[in-house]
Amino acid sequence: MKSRVVALLAMVGLLLGFVAPVLAATTYYGPSFVTPTAIAPGGAINIVLTTGNGSSVVPLPQGSSTPCSGTCTYPQGGWVNSTYGAPGSCFYLVHEVSVTDPNGNEYMLGSNVTSGLYWPAALGGGGSGTSVPPQAAALNVTTGDSFTIPFATGAGGFSFPSFSLAGPYYWWTVAGNQYGSNVRLDQNLSINPTVIHGTYVVDIEGIVVCPTSTAPFATQLFFDSPMTVITPQFPVAVGIVTASGLAALLLLKRKAAIPTKL
Repeated sequence: MKSRVVALLAMVGLLLGFVAPVLAATTYYGPSFVTPTAIAPGGAINIVLTTGNGSSVVPLPQGSSTPCSGTCTYPQGGWVNSTYGAPGSCFYLVHEVSVTDPNGNEYMLGSNVTSGLYWPAALGGGGSGTSVPPQAAALNVTTGDSFTIPFATGAGGFSFPSFSLAGPYYWWTVAGNQYGSNVRLDQNLSINPTVIHGTYVVDIEGIVVCPTSTAPFATQLFFDSPMTVITPQFPVAVGIVTASGLAALLLLKRKAAIPTKL
């Protein structure tokens, strides 16, 4: 009996020895973005930046991609390719976060001085050198990071401890906005950017960066991920009350239509 148990354990160990590398080899990492699918008018759109994983490579979205909704994850093969080191050695850099309301008003994340995030030339952007100009530093996201960026009236002043160069960040109106350009939301509480009912588009743009032993930014893959969030015409609570009221009226009407027996 004892010899059978030992043999069984040995077989299990042998199978795990074969299965574990296969499982590891089919786990890919990449940008993952989460937003609510719907919010009540005037509520906050919480934008969450994390690193997701999956069993297959998902192509990074480009500017013409159809917007997604909820959780949108894009695992990339480079995150586990031995050429680039161990899983997690790659990272992704977000150099633009914007929200456009149903009326076409656009808002953009930036620093305490101006809108926009800094995209250095070394990583494919137009900013030269390593110093950060008036724009805020791009968000450097690696495995284990989770950044929540709320978008709402008065929102701003976000800092992210896991990325020491990041923050504080603020929301700004940009050119073409009905409230004017270069207005910080935390400094103008009369701007309520989520009160309009309809479809909001959250757009997250950046690159996936994978280093090699000889080049720190060897592989750069661009992505542009639009996401949709719906604000209904009426708050959820109002909808429930309205539906209950209609149901009560229908019930009364039905009772009134039933003839009374003498």
